[in-house]
Amino acid sequence: MEVFIAGGTGFIGRHLAKYLLRRGFRVKVLVRRPERALVISEGVIPSYGNPIIPGDWLHECAKADVIINLVGANIFARWTSKYKELIYESRILTTKHIVSVLTKGQILLNASAIGFYGTDRGEEEITEESAPGKDFLAKVCKSWEETAFSAKDKGVRVCTLRLGIVLGRDGGALSKMLLPFKLGLGGPIGHGKQWFPWIHIEDVCAAVTFLIKKDVSGPFNLVAPEIVRNKEFIQTLARVLRRPALLPVPPKALELIFGELVDILVGGVKARPKRLLEAGYIFSFPELFPALQNLFKKRLLRR
Repeated sequence: MEVFIAGGTGFIGRHLAKYLLRRGFRVKVLVRRPERALVISEGVIPSYGNPIIPGDWLHECAKADVIINLVGANIFARWTSKYKELIYESRILTTKHIVSVLTKGQILLNASAIGFYGTDRGEEEITEESAPGKDFLAKVCKSWEETAFSAKDKGVRVCTLRLGIVLGRDGGALSKMLLPFKLGLGGPIGHGKQWFPWIHIEDVCAAVTFLIKKDVSGPFNLVAPEIVRNKEFIQTLARVLRRPALLPVPPKALELIFGELVDILVGGVKARPKRLLEAGYIFSFPELFPALQNLFKKRLLRR
């Protein structure tokens, strides 16, 4: 079975390409520039092109059995008006291009985010049936998914991946947290009571593979079953790293750096992987402490 990954040179894409390759899939990855091909695993086939612009790379999409679309500008940057346009267009335009060449029988797994539900929904338990939020990122995710689901009219099986905060040492949010901890400056964001929907990178790869093989469609929350708050996450990370976590990060300080993005950082939803569990997926890392222990190869500490 041939898989084409758009966005395959990023943090999730690199892990996913290697994971699929080891399980017997033929994997092609969209690469913008030849030097970026250096980050992909041996055995993965590069296909060159800009995902925002139609090109020869779309022929590879048309031939693949499975298309995984992970393309999207990094949201962890200051949200100027121009950058918000890039966040939106990088997701919507790429997805439109991909959908335009798909035909009956193909499978599209399209990235989305837990941001679909907005922020700060209190104690409400969020499942795939919950209503979308109303903030900027929620509207982006809603449009992104609608664009992907338009492929259903062509007979394509479509799953959208509402990704939580993906934990891995070599990328994503966790890698950005390590320096403050090493300096003894780690701490929760604000009051720390906001929910922190997380998932281990290994479970992201395994869940995507599961969805390729399972005859299911629709949205799926890719988050771990154990729901924690930001403060609990930070305390657990500090325990694994054996570093202090005493200094809360003031939201005002983050606002100076990230602007409107601060609402995402100090918000969070109590999301559950309801549909993934119902489909029969078994998490390798359902609980936070073993997940972080695995990533940092630390000896289990006494509770």
